[in-house]
Amino acid sequence: MQKKSFKLLSISTILLVSLSFFQTKAQDDSNPKLVVGVIIDQMRADYLYKYQERYGEDGFKRLIRNGFNYKNANVNYIPAETAPGHASIYTGTTPSYHGIIGNSWFDRETNSVEENVSDQQEKIVGAAKDNPYGVSPNKLMASTITDELKKISNFKSKVISVSIKDRGAILPGGKSADGVYWHDWESSPGYFVSSSFYMETLPNWVNKFNQQEKSDAYLNETWNTLYPIETYTLSTPDDTTYEPSLGGKISPTFPYNFKTMRETYRDMGSEFQLLWISPKGNTLLTEFAITAIQEEKLGKDKYTDFLNVSYSVPDVIGHTFGPQSVEMEDIYLRLDNEIATLLKALDTKIGKENYTLFLTADHGAMENVSFLKNHKLDAAIARTTSDARNLEAFLDTKYGKASWITAVNGNNLYLNKVTIDEQKLTLPIIQKEAADYLMTLPEVSFALTADDLQTYVYEEGIRKTIQNGYYVKRSGDVIISYSSGTIIHPNPNIDVEMVNGTVHGSGYSYDTHVPLIWIGKGIKSGESVKAVNPIDIAPSLSMFLNIPLPSSSQGKPLSELFEN
Repeated sequence: MQKKSFKLLSISTILLVSLSFFQTKAQDDSNPKLVVGVIIDQMRADYLYKYQERYGEDGFKRLIRNGFNYKNANVNYIPAETAPGHASIYTGTTPSYHGIIGNSWFDRETNSVEENVSDQQEKIVGAAKDNPYGVSPNKLMASTITDELKKISNFKSKVISVSIKDRGAILPGGKSADGVYWHDWESSPGYFVSSSFYMETLPNWVNKFNQQEKSDAYLNETWNTLYPIETYTLSTPDDTTYEPSLGGKISPTFPYNFKTMRETYRDMGSEFQLLWISPKGNTLLTEFAITAIQEEKLGKDKYTDFLNVSYSVPDVIGHTFGPQSVEMEDIYLRLDNEIATLLKALDTKIGKENYTLFLTADHGAMENVSFLKNHKLDAAIARTTSDARNLEAFLDTKYGKASWITAVNGNNLYLNKVTIDEQKLTLPIIQKEAADYLMTLPEVSFALTADDLQTYVYEEGIRKTIQNGYYVKRSGDVIISYSSGTIIHPNPNIDVEMVNGTVHGSGYSYDTHVPLIWIGKGIKSGESVKAVNPIDIAPSLSMFLNIPLPSSSQGKPLSELFEN
């Protein structure tokens, strides 16, 4: 009897221990209450380290110290731009599948340039005055990780997406989001607005936030450097020819007295857009995001919620002043504080062990082209208007005078298919003629035809990134890649010395190399130099949350996140 009792006791003990183990395992494997995606518009990966000594301990340094850092993440398509970047991160695929081939593209049906989220069937919700230019995610041709989260939870998970730019909020939010909001300067005094695609009226909490008139208050402040300006030794001098003078200022230098400058912008009808070049634009977005966490009660039930926060100000600063500017350095030193504020709010409101966050960027940027030339580095301008004019003259000479080119948009050349049919010519032949001619130009590195991109499979290099960015119904007949250090400009008469700020979009590392860091629940600290892409984020989240992959997902789960 004693022996039998001992056996029963042993079995009971084993069952209890096993049950305890599986309960613990289930708790360990449980999903975070909140997933947070942070996208920095125009953040090169080297910014994590360039300014590292001047960052505080609780922002970017905390991410590097406590998170998992993928140091070799690169955008794997052309163009490396804002709309394709946000779409690719959240769909887990490239423009060749999700269809957002640029910030804009030429539409052959409407014979006009289409913006990435424009939608005249929808209206802006919450604007102070009527705005006829509606927006929606309807041009996005693939589901997002946020859409999949909504579906798998039977639409009980909440998805909130916020940004300064409309595309920075709409494309990550996908088509099922509960709230998508962005900063409206065109028809509001800097209010956060949405689209009728998502809602009929703004929630009360958004109206209350707007009623605080924070945009107006912030535009009465002056932007000076966070530290003494002589300590900004990693940047060019404050007063350089690489930067424009704004708002009636006589030089492109600190301080920026927005209270005075806004008067000039008010006359131009863009007063509240001025906040897009102010560090307070980032502050405003952080405050709005934290308010959304609280008012939407994110992370407060058993269903995992999702918050996207896309900081747009760095992109506007880069375009205006360039990566080498004091303005850019100061924006990142101040953005570091915003990241720290956001993390602290998440720690307090959600709990350190209850959320998982990733931080990345949609693209980087090259240095100012004049700056490059002055330092004897590769620098050139592709004057697309004159290049197209010369190409048309070449085709005139070979086939007879006609209208051969319909449009040039970015690196896409659209041929006139009506002319080609009328001349009884074959489209692939004219595409090849155009590509061959363009490749004789000194600034052109590659020119691939639509026929080539639909026929061949490129395995690596620039050709592969071009193919990843090609979507047959929207892309041009010839896709062009320019040489390193080259910017695209429509002005046929512009010289390098005349160019201010910077651009992005190429397949070169200055445009493609971006940060990618994970932190929070289920994430160990560490780093990897393995080559990865931002399209790997969405499938990683699918595996992490045990939810379906986005419909066109092509990325690969980041295996290091799942190793014990």
